Amino acid sequence: MSEKKFQKDTKFKDYDLDGDGIITDKEIAMEERMIRVRDMDKMADQQRYICWVSSITSIGLILLAMSPLIPDSRIEMVTALLSTYVVANLGIVSVFMGATAWSRAKENGHK
Repeated sequence: MSEKKFQKDTKFKDYDLDGDGIITDKEIAMEERMIRVRDMDKMADQQRYICWVSSITSIGLILLAMSPLIPDSRIEMVTALLSTYVVANLGIVSVFMGATAWSRAKENGHK
């Protein structure tokens, strides 16, 4: 069986981790693993960003509702909507925190 030859300056040249000019299945698997790790890191960053936005908007909305800027009569009209919004946003945060704790416990070998 002949070896696969790559063209000069191919995008796969970085896969040759040991610099021997041959890209093995092990080297390709390692690159695929690194891509998955980077993707998971980006996803975790996005999830943290969503949680921060959810938390900050909920706190901001509560502070706005409790401030003298909005009359009490208006607050009474939107109390149900405000409650639902805050509970939904804090649900996002709690699910993220629970899932993060569960996945870390699973990685560390706990059940």
